[in-house]
Amino acid sequence: MHHIIIFLDGIGLGDDDPAINPFAVINAPTLHQLAGGQRWLRSTPYTETERSIFIPTDPRLGVEGRPQSATGQASILTGRNVPAELGRHYGPKPTPQIRAILDENNLFKAIIEANLSATLINPYPPQFFEVIQRGKRLPSSIQHAVLSANISLKTVEDYYQGEAISPDWTGIGWTTFLGYQDAPVYTPQEAGQRLAKLAQKYNLTFFSTWITDEIGHRGPFEDGVAYMQTFDGVMEGLLNEWDDDNGLIIITSDHGNLEQQGDRRHTENDVPTIIIGKERHRFAEGFSKLTDITPNLLRIMGLAD
Repeated sequence: MHHIIIFLDGIGLGDDDPAINPFAVINAPTLHQLAGGQRWLRSTPYTETERSIFIPTDPRLGVEGRPQSATGQASILTGRNVPAELGRHYGPKPTPQIRAILDENNLFKAIIEANLSATLINPYPPQFFEVIQRGKRLPSSIQHAVLSANISLKTVEDYYQGEAISPDWTGIGWTTFLGYQDAPVYTPQEAGQRLAKLAQKYNLTFFSTWITDEIGHRGPFEDGVAYMQTFDGVMEGLLNEWDDDNGLIIITSDHGNLEQQGDRRHTENDVPTIIIGKERHRFAEGFSKLTDITPNLLRIMGLAD
């Protein structure tokens, strides 16, 4: 089986307010179809379609305050209530205690220890590795989990060779912001098709983007609309290429942010989780919060009871 997790940092279920919430105005027929023809909003309930299940998901985990990236991502990847263990939500980068929790066990480690394969499909430029090596920057909880499983992070060379997917999906950021003028650029639909094909090489393919969270913090509103409409095209290409018998596609987030433009802080809203694939009903059994993702997927993979 080949499974995909698409992690969109900082997307929550907010109000149906076109003045502040990009999800209230985006033209996204594929995303809306995954929620039974509904927009991804606070009012959108648990919904089943012929191909997907949409589940409002609790990122708060019983801990007061605004959910944060380090503890939210660690909770997704370990199945442990990390903010409760710390006594608070924390982010953006993991503390020594969070890193120790990830080192003890996480989704990537469990898969590798079962002699299966997993990857973080996003590439990183040379300067990312340089600042990490100099100790000027900490890896995120997701990146730390990957490294703790002895999985190499993908590089610009992987991207040029067609073995990685850019966090902006199309790759335009490599040409406009990073200076790689000859870097490959794809349409959203082509990016989705490429993800489907690359996922056949691994038992788990994890896609992660920080762009949604950055737009949530800084705006502008139009960029949030544009990114999610790009993602709609990606999902169109991915779903056209994907065999539901082959494995699950899971879309989720760690906390809300993008859905409330004008407030730079994270929200306390539920986040959307969308499950696509033949085994979606088994995965969704008892699912309600971020800590359910890893144990439910490991159960589907036959690696947990």
